[in-house]
Formats: sequence, C-alpha cells, structure tokens
Amino acid sequence: MAAWQVFTATLATLVIMAVTIMSLHHPHHDPDRLSVERIRDRINKERSVSARATPDTSAWSHLAPDHPLGVQEAHRTMQQHRRCPVAECARKAAAFRALIDAGRIKPTRMPPALQ
Repeated sequence: MAAWQVFTATLATLVIMAVTIMSLHHPHHDPDRLSVERIRDRINKERSVSARATPDTSAWSHLAPDHPLGVQEAHRTMQQHRRCPVAECARKAAAFRALIDAGRIKPTRMPPALQ
C-alpha cells in the first residue's frame, strides 16, 4: 500500500469513529424530560407553599428543646447545628443524646456535656 492509501484509510476510519461517537452522545428527545414550563410551574408551587408555611425558628435556637426529639428531628438538628460544639449548644446535645439512645450514634467516648 502506498503512503497516501494508508493516510486515506486512516482518515476515513477516524471520520467514521468520530461520527459514531457523536451519534452515540447526541441527546435524544426524552418525553419524560422536564420542560422549562414544567420547571417554572414546580418552582412557583414550591414558592407559594413555602410562603404560606411559617418558619420554625425554634429549630435554629441553641436552647434545649421543650420536648423529646425524635430520630428524624434529631438528625435535622444535628445538620442545622453542625458547627456548634456539643458542650456549648444544648439543642445539639439533646439531638446527640436522642441519636445515641436510638442507636444511631455509637461514640467512642462520651462528650463531657452528656455525662
């Protein structure tokens, strides 16, 4: 084979590979895909629901809760107070204790605030 034939065959192979790869990665129309209008409707509904709901400001308080925390509420409290030390935040300490009692946390050593 001459050099130009090798070059042409290589070039043709690369073009075929490029076309194949591009056709595989070409986005296809998905009927279940969200349209812009559906996304806008969903955002507007979420905004209207959140505007009607009154925010629970007690969750952001560092005072001890006035009721025993459930597991889900304790998880949420631990996330909301992730930067608070357990020894300084009574709400995080209560959440930590609730998760220990529920068996969700097994500390290697007990924080001094919980002993």
